[in-house]
Amino acid sequence: MRTIVFEICIALAALAGFSVGYLLWDKTSSYYSADVAALGTGPENDLIRFGHALVVDTPRYIGRSAQNPAFAYGGNDLACQNCHLKAGLQPFAAPFVSTAATFPMAVNNKVVTLPERINSCMTLGLNGKPLPEDSNEMAALIAYIEFVGKDTPEGVRLPGMGLMPIAIPGALPDSRRGVAVYAKHCASCHGQNGQGDAKEPPEVGYYVPPLWGEGSFNGGAGMGQLFYAASFIRSNMPPGADYRTPVLTVQEAWDVAAFMIANPHPIAPPEPEPEPAAEEAAAESEDEPAN
Repeated sequence: MRTIVFEICIALAALAGFSVGYLLWDKTSSYYSADVAALGTGPENDLIRFGHALVVDTPRYIGRSAQNPAFAYGGNDLACQNCHLKAGLQPFAAPFVSTAATFPMAVNNKVVTLPERINSCMTLGLNGKPLPEDSNEMAALIAYIEFVGKDTPEGVRLPGMGLMPIAIPGALPDSRRGVAVYAKHCASCHGQNGQGDAKEPPEVGYYVPPLWGEGSFNGGAGMGQLFYAASFIRSNMPPGADYRTPVLTVQEAWDVAAFMIANPHPIAPPEPEPEPAAEEAAAESEDEPAN
């Protein structure tokens, strides 16, 4: 109960901070149309194309079933675009459009770099291990993210970035009600047991990703947090829905998110201790005895 109330408090904060700029859609929609097919030849563009391939066909290159086992950094066979829809170009589906322009970013008294943010997805969403920051794969992902965000304003999150904040539900989210929502709107694609629709060998990955079980994201992933899951589902699911024409009601989105999260997921790695704020660190150093 306390967790659900906390998630609803997050939703209230998100709604309060949801700027009018996000509604001025016509001025920025062109940023969501980057196309790797229009790139010419050359090593820089080859790197961008490889980054796009990593996002779209993640399990083939760096997933658990990677064609080269030495690059099996993922702990499952999900693809980046299972969450970052349309290879990071779908509005309000965690797109990449402003990502390069807004990193580094301060989080929990720490400056988080873009490689660190990518590796957060590797360890949580893909339930695996970090990519080496000096690897070709990391360089390719960053090159693609920078390509998608070309000419976007520095330090500005454009309309459509992140997730569309969902309204507060009329009743507390209930996984039991979510069972019926799942059966009606989700099971036909994701399976009765949330197992998804796996590709046939020799292909790897999924046509439709699993939502729980050992092949899914772990409990520390964004999709494992009720507010984020409900926001994503409301604006993007089932297929054909978007933030302008959602299929599920607000209550249904919260309830089915609660049902998804209530099912088993891999355990998240322990979170590192947050670094103390500068003021706290200075106070602690003053309290330490001199040598």
